[in-house]
Amino acid sequence: MDSNAFGLLDKAIRERTRVLRAQVKRCRKSFSEQAVHDLRVAMRRLLALMDFLAFFSQSPALRKARRDIKGHLDAFDTLRDTQVMLLETSQRITELPAVEPFHRFLQKQEKRYLRRAQKDINTLKNGYAKPLRSALKTASQYGEDVLAPVDDAYQTVLHRLAFVDESNTATVHRVRIAFKRFRYSVEVVRPLLSTMPDDLIQRLHDYQTLMGEIQDMEVMLRSIDEFATRNQQCMMEPVRQFYQQKHQERVSAYIQRMNEVYSFWRTAPERPLPWDVSAVAETVVALAQGHEKAAFEPPSEAGLPSEPAEVDIPEAQPAEHGKEGDSGTAVPETDAETVPASASPEQEEVSA
Repeated sequence: MDSNAFGLLDKAIRERTRVLRAQVKRCRKSFSEQAVHDLRVAMRRLLALMDFLAFFSQSPALRKARRDIKGHLDAFDTLRDTQVMLLETSQRITELPAVEPFHRFLQKQEKRYLRRAQKDINTLKNGYAKPLRSALKTASQYGEDVLAPVDDAYQTVLHRLAFVDESNTATVHRVRIAFKRFRYSVEVVRPLLSTMPDDLIQRLHDYQTLMGEIQDMEVMLRSIDEFATRNQQCMMEPVRQFYQQKHQERVSAYIQRMNEVYSFWRTAPERPLPWDVSAVAETVVALAQGHEKAAFEPPSEAGLPSEPAEVDIPEAQPAEHGKEGDSGTAVPETDAETVPASASPEQEEVSA
């Protein structure tokens, strides 16, 4: 690992642990929905850095730190889902009055989950910097490419994408879990990629959101079913039909755009990054246009030859969009675990 990569990761450790400490302090002082959201983001980004370094260093201390931060994140999942459903139902009460009892139920649920989350925050530790720096020291002793964890995460995405079935949204969920690890890995190395398009991070976010909206609708439908079972006096069938239609629309929206993933990264470590290929293609077009223009220009008064000079135009190599197998590198206890090339979605346990 070169000095630039080491410096980048060392800086990331300092910044992400500092932000986590600040967000924990903020939540303990003033517990609010926005503060909880910002704390979850800080934990998610620190977890992503742990997963990134775990590619190079399988230290027990790092695995323990990862389990701890992941446990706190999981404790917030139900609260986050409830708040997403509350926001959605609050916007539908006028056009869908039957949703109001469910909305009131969610409000009660939110209060209970907020109390649990507040207790969990009080147990959150701050001692994550030491195992991260230890893992970085181990990683610095190896000459592996710092982009290797990104390549590995991307291969997992491509492998799972090959199994996507519109009629089985669990296959989309598996892609989403892998894609989160890939997206956060790209964010880690972003400062080293000077030619990366400015809009790539936003495009990664938007692509993940497409899959996240499907998951949100599935959580909504499950919650509606559970509520309807316990409250049979409420007419929930119109509500269910409404959100079933929304779910199908979001599945269709993702299926139409799922192959955009091939424009996000290189299909193999030895191949160029896709935006570098685009730059070469633009250069080729510009050279070709300049060559054509010169061929029709008359000789200049300075006596320059009428025949244009020969231009050596490089041939752009298109990216290969075939299926790629996983690299086989395991990330300990991550929600984006590597899938064996021979496995099918039915052979794996899909996380909720």
